[in-house]
Amino acid sequence: MHSLLGDRLLLVIVSLIYFLNSVATQDGSITIPLNSSITYDNREIYGGFITLNGISRVTINFTDVNKNLTFIVFQAHSHINNITLYTSDEEQGNQTVIGTNLGLVSYLSPVNTFIVSNFNNNVTVRVYISVHGYFKMEPIPGGCNMEFPIPVTPYLNVMTYSDYIFVDAAPPSVDPECSITMQANMSFYMMYLPEMNFYADVYFDGIRKMMSLKNIKKYGYRIPKSSWPETRRMLSAYPGTGAIYTVVATRVDNTSEYSIYVPSYSYGCNDVNDYGCEMIDDWLSQLLCAILMFVGVFICFFGHRFFKTEMFFAGFFTGVIITYILIALITVVDKPALLAAATISGVFFGGIWWLFWWLYGIPVLAVLLPSLNLGFLLASIFYYRLPGHQIFLELDFNFWSLFVLVVMLTALAVVSVSYAANILCCAVIGAYATVLAMDYYMGSNLKFIIINVIRRAVVPHFNKAILAPPLDWKDISMASIWIVLAGLGFFFQHWHNRGRPPFPPPTRLVRPSMAEPTMYGAISNYFRRPEQQPGEGYATPVARVQNERTALLS
Repeated sequence: MHSLLGDRLLLVIVSLIYFLNSVATQDGSITIPLNSSITYDNREIYGGFITLNGISRVTINFTDVNKNLTFIVFQAHSHINNITLYTSDEEQGNQTVIGTNLGLVSYLSPVNTFIVSNFNNNVTVRVYISVHGYFKMEPIPGGCNMEFPIPVTPYLNVMTYSDYIFVDAAPPSVDPECSITMQANMSFYMMYLPEMNFYADVYFDGIRKMMSLKNIKKYGYRIPKSSWPETRRMLSAYPGTGAIYTVVATRVDNTSEYSIYVPSYSYGCNDVNDYGCEMIDDWLSQLLCAILMFVGVFICFFGHRFFKTEMFFAGFFTGVIITYILIALITVVDKPALLAAATISGVFFGGIWWLFWWLYGIPVLAVLLPSLNLGFLLASIFYYRLPGHQIFLELDFNFWSLFVLVVMLTALAVVSVSYAANILCCAVIGAYATVLAMDYYMGSNLKFIIINVIRRAVVPHFNKAILAPPLDWKDISMASIWIVLAGLGFFFQHWHNRGRPPFPPPTRLVRPSMAEPTMYGAISNYFRRPEQQPGEGYATPVARVQNERTALLS
């Protein structure tokens, strides 16, 4: 209730500012005919760009209204900079919306006049305006609104957070009074823009593609349902990768009758500019990223040869992930401090695992941790590319049981062949560490293979998030480099270690040979067979050396 009152107060303030600046602004007007033909796949009657200077407005009037149309959806889209869309309806009162992807519904008896304003001082804004026409039996997008400040809200509310994105839409209706509920279905769609591309032309091209039903089905991905209400979708955020969202409402009794909501977008971050929206934005993360590249190449090609160093890094990687998750669950700290604590803990874990090999020297047990790391990576890939959204995996017990099962089965499958398993773990994990560092410079999204698992462990309600990872040419290139590096590393280590023992000898044993007792009363050589002196009827030790020519009874 307080949020709704605050939104209405904001709209009143913006309306007052609008009227106070009406004299000083640069006015313009456009008249749009509404007699153009529309098709089933494309309901757009008009679409075109306008340019608004700082503190200016444009009034849009309509003429030649098609008598077969019942209502229209007027849209105004800008890139990054907010604009204001305003109309005056005698029955519903003044309506004002602010944002980058705006839309209002107007019934054609009579049609409303719309005003698009730019209140940004000294900022020129390019705006794409579009008009979509619909017939009587088609659902009204946002017609059964109960939360938004505008009675009929055909636009989406996209809320971007650091780890996830909420896309909300008001329920559609099949009549203006919304007297009949649950008579229209909602299908959410999304389309990714090129990664790390913030150009306005690319953005407007994506917006226009998500306005017609034909292009939505051609370029869009249908977002599956989760346990959230039907009017909401929660998606994993991929900062730097833009996405266009829209909703298609269809009647339950006749699926050929539909309407499209005003498309909206998100770049996966709130602070968007031509150089920002990066995942790694602090100096410690950048330093660790640079070091990780050299460490990954070393492990990929020389990990098994320098076995003790590999043991340290295996413990280090495990310690960093475990500590990061535990600290994030226990308390809230800044990311640099969290990474620093996880790094220090990783050094400690690495030393513990190196000490384990130094004391015991058991190859099968030593290779177990790298095998578990490989299983963790494969389970993370499975979660990252899981098709659709499985409702039963929203339960933490189901998800983590399946995740641990994949980890353990992978470790048990490879640890039985310790030598080949260790080389395989070094090649795959080392190649991924290299690609992970390259990902920062290329701007792909393979880093979210691990990040999404960490989010699932520490972010509240992330179990309801749909991952839907993008698959751009950068992702394909990075995945190809990963596969090539892993293959080269595996075969190179096999070739480089030919003729050598499978594992180096342990540095120290837990139970060294015990010294002879010297205290009083001790019996020396109790378990030894007494040695015979020469001349006592036994051959000397040298004479007792046997070979293949020695007689059996000699």
